[in-house]
Amino acid sequence: MSDKAKILLVDDRQDNLLALEAILEPLREELVYATSGEEALRQLLTHEIAVILLDVQMPGLDGFETAGLIKQRERTKAIPIIFLTAISKEEQHVFRGYSAGAVDYLFKPFNPDVLRSKVAVFIELHHKTDQLRRQAEQLKEQELAELRRESEERYRFLAEAAPDQIWTALPDGQLDYVNQRVLDYFGRSFEDMVGSGWTDVVHPDDLAATLERWSNALETGERYESEFRLRRTDDMYRWHLVRAMPQQDRTGRTVKWFGSNTDIEDQKRAEEAQRFLVEAGAVLGGSLDYATTLRSVAKLAVPRMADWVRVDMVDRDGELRTLAVEHVDERKVAFVRELAERADGPGVERGAASVMDTGTSELVPEFDEASLDALELDEIRRSLVRELGLTSYMCVPLVARDLPVGAITFVSAESGRRYDESDLALAEELARRAGTAVENAQLYREVEEQAQASQVLDTVGDGVVLVDGDGVIRLWNPAAEGITGIPTETARGRQAEEVLPGFTPHAPRAPSGSSPGAATSETFPIELNGMERWLSISGVDFEGGTVYAFRDLTEERGLEAMRQDLVATVSHELRTPLAAIYGSALTLRRTDLELEAQMQSKLLEIIADESSRLADIVNDLLLASQLDSGKLQVQIGRCDAEELTRNVTEAARTHLPTGTEVAFEPPNGSLPPVAADAGQLRQVLVNLVDNAIKYSPDGGTVRVTLTPAGRYLRFAVADEGLGIPQPEQRRIFEKFYRLDPGMTRGIGGTGLGLYICRELVRRVEGKIWVESNNGSGSVFYVEIPTAPVDEKPARKQRNATSKA
Repeated sequence: MSDKAKILLVDDRQDNLLALEAILEPLREELVYATSGEEALRQLLTHEIAVILLDVQMPGLDGFETAGLIKQRERTKAIPIIFLTAISKEEQHVFRGYSAGAVDYLFKPFNPDVLRSKVAVFIELHHKTDQLRRQAEQLKEQELAELRRESEERYRFLAEAAPDQIWTALPDGQLDYVNQRVLDYFGRSFEDMVGSGWTDVVHPDDLAATLERWSNALETGERYESEFRLRRTDDMYRWHLVRAMPQQDRTGRTVKWFGSNTDIEDQKRAEEAQRFLVEAGAVLGGSLDYATTLRSVAKLAVPRMADWVRVDMVDRDGELRTLAVEHVDERKVAFVRELAERADGPGVERGAASVMDTGTSELVPEFDEASLDALELDEIRRSLVRELGLTSYMCVPLVARDLPVGAITFVSAESGRRYDESDLALAEELARRAGTAVENAQLYREVEEQAQASQVLDTVGDGVVLVDGDGVIRLWNPAAEGITGIPTETARGRQAEEVLPGFTPHAPRAPSGSSPGAATSETFPIELNGMERWLSISGVDFEGGTVYAFRDLTEERGLEAMRQDLVATVSHELRTPLAAIYGSALTLRRTDLELEAQMQSKLLEIIADESSRLADIVNDLLLASQLDSGKLQVQIGRCDAEELTRNVTEAARTHLPTGTEVAFEPPNGSLPPVAADAGQLRQVLVNLVDNAIKYSPDGGTVRVTLTPAGRYLRFAVADEGLGIPQPEQRRIFEKFYRLDPGMTRGIGGTGLGLYICRELVRRVEGKIWVESNNGSGSVFYVEIPTAPVDEKPARKQRNATSKA
């Protein structure tokens, strides 16, 4: 760096600059030139100027304006300015120059010696000021060095007094200082510790991440903070919070690292214990099967609390049995179980039994040969213990409802962990929560059994009513509500006679006993909502009243009545043709009569017709039985519906009553074939046409039509007969149902024809229904699916039982 001062010469005329250069050359200082105010300002940005010689009259920025800008800048406002002018000699100009910050105002022509002397004064002042500044900086550096030394001494003093491990490192991360606590913790000398560093005392599982973060901090100069495990002098790893702060110079370059290691093992273990208890609580609360949850807890505790865990529970016989065993090494589970089975292991089986008896936890912080000798183990058990490598042990009781129900054993082996009182407290808290879970499971099981009984009561098909000694209903289950239509909230708390009119007079007839068991029931009618319902009721007496069970037999009685009607109807239907056959046969066998040939032929025709009628009745009964059992075979194929319908109507015309006609109205154009069993479809049409004829006792026309209906072909059989009332139209397809059961119009039948039609149609995925024929007769509709174009030859299928 040059010791010459810099003089800034500012003039817009080159000859003036040369003149100034000649005048100032004897001073041997460095001259800087500017031909305008703007250039002068730029020169001040790059040069440290001692004094400025400034011309007043310049184009652009004049001297006054330039001086004003110079004085506004913090860096240049202290530079002395000497104005030089040959024109602006008026007093106001001189005053303006001094106001602008000038230290002198010289008029041209000026005396070179005077100008040189004035400039020399300011040059000398500049040199003195610079010398003082340098001296001040030197003093400051010395003070800073002294402060650094004192600070370092204070740091070392504080570092030695601090409870944490304190260290410093060079910018490259190499240790250069550690306090005594570091040396004591790791059991090393200062030279060894500084020379070898940290890498060999960091836990192997944490080393890679630790080095990566430290390298990143060294590279970026950012603050370092990390948690990892360090190996203590007794070879135990403990968690530490390691922090390091960089010391940086003015340029931001790291010159030193100051760090500390804080042992957070206890805090870490407390946090881990809390997390473990939270997770264990979730597991224990996740199921009410305590055996499953205890196994899950044992799995959760390995290896977080122990290298192996065993759970023992008292079984129903009062024996202590092993419920779960978990080990970090699955190959050693067999050794644990064998040790448990030998019933005298080191704090295992004997410990669990002892803990169960005393209700007091056991803690063995460390196992050694003396501990094994004190256990007086035989050679097999001693070898098992050595194979498992026990180092520390805890056993805590499981208590539910203030009774010991089991024990949990925690053992440290491979990890070398030593248990202390804090570990025992954690184990006891876990056992307490596990005991609560067992207790909850036991209570839930009891409640569940009661709930199951209540659920059975709610789901049983029979109505159940509890009537107390005052005749008030106290229990009314959903089945009772469903059977009677009376809501539970309406029935409960009211007199039974109010809820079930007629119940009280009949109740004494209901069989009852003092205990549940097989008993006969009594069936009697009770009026409900204006309708008579037949209830089968039985009861059981108990101290608080009587529990009645009842079921609705109204439909069964109706079905029984229907069956009786069927027997009577079938008997009548069978008796009529049999009587005709029997009478005709007797007449033909008489030898005392001479029968004409015409009469003989008529009697034989009666026998043939009535036999056919008898066969039809039997066939209907057999077919209904096959439909009910699902044994009816269906042969689905392509059927010509028009030809089949034409044949049925022509056959019907052969035996029409007087005044009745059957008309088949063929469609315009061709119809697609249908997918059906031809024989069964024929039977459906025959039944419908015969019914139409039968239920037209006053004659009329039965019309049969065929029309397309989407993917179906619709058959319609319309008559002008008796018709079917609207309420009866849904019931006529029921089995054994007859529109004229009393045969008041002389129309007989078994009540199976339309039932058979419905089932046969359903088996080919068709539809059947009935509508009124404009108030005169009825129209039966049957829709059968049309056969696909690529329909294969008829296929044989076995129908399932009807789902009607």
